[in-house]
Amino acid sequence: MRALFYKATRLAPNDGVAWLGLAASCDRIRRFDLADLAYGRAYRLLGATPEYYNNVGYSYLLRGKLQEARTNFLKAYELTPNDPTVANNLKLLSSSVQNIERS
Repeated sequence: MRALFYKATRLAPNDGVAWLGLAASCDRIRRFDLADLAYGRAYRLLGATPEYYNNVGYSYLLRGKLQEARTNFLKAYELTPNDPTVANNLKLLSSSVQNIERS
């Protein structure tokens, strides 16, 4: 999957959605260094979109950086309060926090 998004960013370097896809695919293989670079490029191309904040929030959630995840999920929620993906990620974050508190 990452190879396809990487190719997409090479063919269309100004396509912010391709950069978001590359970032998410890097998150999946835990290459957060590369994900951060791709998220940076996506932000420059797309700006402060709900998709950007939601994806960055999920990236931080995967890293265990729960406060940063919350900050980004809430920014996404402010922009699209009825988005089910954002709502689900906020619930996932809440579950993660509860699991940590029980440990």
